[in-house]
Amino acid sequence: ADVAPSDDALIGHIHHTCEVKKGKLIIPAFSVGRTQELLYALNRAQLNGKLPRVDIFVDSPLSMEATQVVKSHPEGFNKTVAKLLETDSDPFDFPGLRYIRSVDESKQLNYRREPCVIISASGMAEAGRVKHHIANNIDDSRNTVLIVGYCEPQSLGGRLMRGAKEVSS
Repeated sequence: ADVAPSDDALIGHIHHTCEVKKGKLIIPAFSVGRTQELLYALNRAQLNGKLPRVDIFVDSPLSMEATQVVKSHPEGFNKTVAKLLETDSDPFDFPGLRYIRSVDESKQLNYRREPCVIISASGMAEAGRVKHHIANNIDDSRNTVLIVGYCEPQSLGGRLMRGAKEVSS
């Protein structure tokens, strides 16, 4: 399957939110699988000169650990990723990417005024640090919450996808 349209859509959302609106793009993402797919797509965009110059944060200890596990098993990579490894030593890392470790660092992102991308768990926005990022940033029209995976309809992510005008945690 051709993944370029979804990569282009992701880059389009980063451009629109971070460069045009000067806001934060908050992406709830599952720690295992989806986060690595996003990092791979962003890395490819950066290598192709398409990634806007914006800070990108992965704010999820489990996502960070899962990414390290994936990196330590290159024998499991598909042919596309294996080919990329011929010219790029780390398909899940690129300039501007930073992993957030501590709770204090995570909280500091809420006070940040500069545009950025925050990838954080949980994917359905029901728990974890992403829930706090949404709560602290949803009232600013410059910001965007981008749902990139399945969300159970009654989850916070599911309610946001349906366009709920008011949500509670």
